[in-house]
Amino acid sequence: MTTKPSTSKVAVSIDVEDWYHGPSVMPPGDSGAALKQFLDAHPDAERGYRYVDACLEMLDRRGIKATFFWVAEYARRHPELLRRVAAAGHEIGCHGLTHAAKLDARTKRPLFTPAAFSERTIQARAILQELCGRAVIGYRAPNAYVSGAMLDALEELGFRYDSSVSVNSLYNKTDSRLAGVTTRPYYPARGGLGLANARRGLIEFPWPYLDLCGFKMQAAGGPFLRLFGSTLILRGLSQSLRRGHTVFYFHPIDICNEDFPFKFSLKRPFLWYIKGERVKRRVERVLDFIRDRAVNFEALLRDPELVS
Repeated sequence: MTTKPSTSKVAVSIDVEDWYHGPSVMPPGDSGAALKQFLDAHPDAERGYRYVDACLEMLDRRGIKATFFWVAEYARRHPELLRRVAAAGHEIGCHGLTHAAKLDARTKRPLFTPAAFSERTIQARAILQELCGRAVIGYRAPNAYVSGAMLDALEELGFRYDSSVSVNSLYNKTDSRLAGVTTRPYYPARGGLGLANARRGLIEFPWPYLDLCGFKMQAAGGPFLRLFGSTLILRGLSQSLRRGHTVFYFHPIDICNEDFPFKFSLKRPFLWYIKGERVKRRVERVLDFIRDRAVNFEALLRDPELVS
């Protein structure tokens, strides 16, 4: 049974990272050495943390409780911010230890062994739980590169859900064909990311898309919100809500009003061509549209008909 459109919700999330955590600066599979080297060389590179309070204010003004997926090493450098987010009643999720991509972008082969992935995830969750004082049950893969093996490991570690899978016609950041996956929450098949034939302990919350005569455009937010505006996102969310519960996300760094330093380090500067107040207005437009349907993932898990 599909979730009724009138009761479908939007899980609102904020990925707390900085501009240099992405592939434009950090190499895939970095164990942390490249990140440390970059920060040692550029101690004033950080920007994103300055805009977390603005995100809190936008959410509070609309009465929305969201999920903040934190990069653990970033949270460790800004513990007071994470505690402020948690104290405001928002859920804390895990966005990796250092925001290192776990799959090769070209081959989709793993960049970490299963043991290394589990060890890093355990370390990241421990940091976040110590800072916020409560259980962390949700995960979002850095750069949205995710595999079935990663979800199997997350389930073994006690995570309740993941929200990384994006079905669209422009890219596939997984190692699977995503057979049968749309935008509705589902149980992923073990060892893959297609639909499972039975219930399991971990649920996947895939991202929304806008279906244009069979061509699917990612409509979850993030870079697509920066580059293409809110109209595409709103149309995609509207379509996805007719299928069931769906997802929206953005970053504090999206609404940064400052120039990024060391632009010579950016391999893909066009990704950050639009940011600041213009993007903040786009985020607010989406939040206004979904205000009455907005929840965090933790609340959505309580829906008895979550997975149809």
